[in-house]
Amino acid sequence: MDKLTRPFFFLSALLFHLVLFLLVASWIVFRAPVVPPPDVTLVRPPPPSSQTPPSTPGVFVNVKPPVIGGQESSDLNIPRDPDTLKIPDPGVPGLGGLSNSDGPHLPPAPIPHTGSGPSDIRIQSLIHTVRDIWQRTPQQIAEGDPTLTFPVYIASYADGDWACNTRLDSNGNIVAGSIPNLVAKISEWSHGKVNGEVVPKPLKIASHELLEKMPPFIFFTGHKDFVLTQAEVDNLREYLNDGGCIWGDNALAGEGSRFDIAFHREMKRVITDIDKNFIPYSLTDDIFAGGRYPLSQFPAGMNYYAEPPQHLDIDGIMAILYTPNDYSDMMFMRINPGDENYFMSYKPTPPGTLFTNTAFVEKRSVFYRNFDLKSSLAVHRMGMDIITYMITRFDPTLLMSH
Repeated sequence: MDKLTRPFFFLSALLFHLVLFLLVASWIVFRAPVVPPPDVTLVRPPPPSSQTPPSTPGVFVNVKPPVIGGQESSDLNIPRDPDTLKIPDPGVPGLGGLSNSDGPHLPPAPIPHTGSGPSDIRIQSLIHTVRDIWQRTPQQIAEGDPTLTFPVYIASYADGDWACNTRLDSNGNIVAGSIPNLVAKISEWSHGKVNGEVVPKPLKIASHELLEKMPPFIFFTGHKDFVLTQAEVDNLREYLNDGGCIWGDNALAGEGSRFDIAFHREMKRVITDIDKNFIPYSLTDDIFAGGRYPLSQFPAGMNYYAEPPQHLDIDGIMAILYTPNDYSDMMFMRINPGDENYFMSYKPTPPGTLFTNTAFVEKRSVFYRNFDLKSSLAVHRMGMDIITYMITRFDPTLLMSH
């Protein structure tokens, strides 16, 4: 104790303890585990053995490419930058996609679009439809010649009043109506070159007949709200992919009507691509500017509605045409040859005779205010150009494929 109280020994002891403290403080007794963020764990699966691993790091999401022509191409591994990958709130309903057991759902990666025309597979399908089923010769295609005799079907679909401007007999056969009137005028005006034959039995779009018959188009109309069955949706999708076309006409004229809302909704179930939406036509588009009767304005439909027709495309070619102005009821007028007057009758006499809906004539001062010869004639002429375009719309694509 006496030595420790002396200044020399006190300073030496203090220095010794200081050095010992610094040595002990620099040791790592144990290393704490690194805990990953609790919100989500992203795993990059190894690339397929047949491919060279990418040099750029990132998160890989395995997606399916689009199905084209009934066949499916190989899977794609699309690199995504993990710094820009946005993960939605797991509580948001309706967001599906990839997920892990602990984290929220990841949205599916977008399928890349090349912006090119039909694939080789689809072109082969179109060639089969146009040449083998529609019986259009290579010479007709090369010359843009619409000469063709083709079946015309009125679409029968679930939950809809599809026969609202058609007359059926006791056996359910079509005996008169808007489409028979239109087809008769087209044959007259084209001198039999564009010759449609209205099939008496309405075509159930859920049946195998739609894909077996593959008509150039089906006429799809009604007043009501409706919901297609899944079988109808699947059949229509395959029909359109193989070259068919839907002409939808709103028999309850005007944007926002029951049929208008239902048709847009249900057709987006058929063509589900989020990048494809109904687009209004302009007067300069080929379907109207290049026809027999070029338009200076769109014809007014029932009660003077004159909104532009709309289209929904596949590979940049019209697949669905929608006319919102109730043109179908405007065609329920039998225009006599020469186009100077129309035929009046309360019922088809004898059965199968084309006729005019006289109820429209009698009540046109109140309910059917635009039902007159001039307006109906304009709609019939536009209908001829629409059907001619439907028959020939693949000609440029098929010509370029050879």
